[in-house]
Amino acid sequence: MTRMLRFLTAAAAVVSAILACGTTVLQTAYYVCPTPVPTPFIPQPTPLPGTPLPLPPTPYVITPPRDFYLGDAVFVGQSGASLRLRFRLLNVESAPAEPIGGEPRSLYTWQIEIANLGSAVYETVPVALMTVTRVDTFSGPLIGTWPTSQAAMQTAGYWNEDYTALQPGSSRIYRLAAFGPAGSLRQLTYSLDGGANRITWINAANPFCSGDVAD
Repeated sequence: MTRMLRFLTAAAAVVSAILACGTTVLQTAYYVCPTPVPTPFIPQPTPLPGTPLPLPPTPYVITPPRDFYLGDAVFVGQSGASLRLRFRLLNVESAPAEPIGGEPRSLYTWQIEIANLGSAVYETVPVALMTVTRVDTFSGPLIGTWPTSQAAMQTAGYWNEDYTALQPGSSRIYRLAAFGPAGSLRQLTYSLDGGANRITWINAANPFCSGDVAD
């Protein structure tokens, strides 16, 4: 058994232990973007007495099931909560891979940064919880599930990845890889509870705003 296979087997066992112990995450993820550009000042006539003033623009907010975007600071848990996490998708790449059975395919690689901003230990094994769920091909988008794999991790050169528990106040960047149909990676999914509570990202810059709120 190779080192990577042993590692992935251990990772799957840790995931099972996490789920069995009830350490899953039930809170909803959210992204709050501060208004990036102040509203241009346009002189207005003096309002009549008693006329309500216009409200300031509200921050732009994304919550599931909507997709987040590459580089967004996605939070789980409110400020001051024992379990408060920040996720950030980074460095998504697509590259041609050796065909299988004559079928062309691609190697998809990405990084997920997770910061533990709370007081509770966070145990996660992204290699077992994160998958490619949409690929854009020449013939159109494909929706499916393409998980990380030992072969993809080896091909990408990802060895000795650290999946030890994430202590309060610490952060880590996890490197992941998966094979999929030939094309470009469009959507990634991370399961917070091993099931329906999921975070999804689109591999594109946020078209609405930029910048982060404070941790």
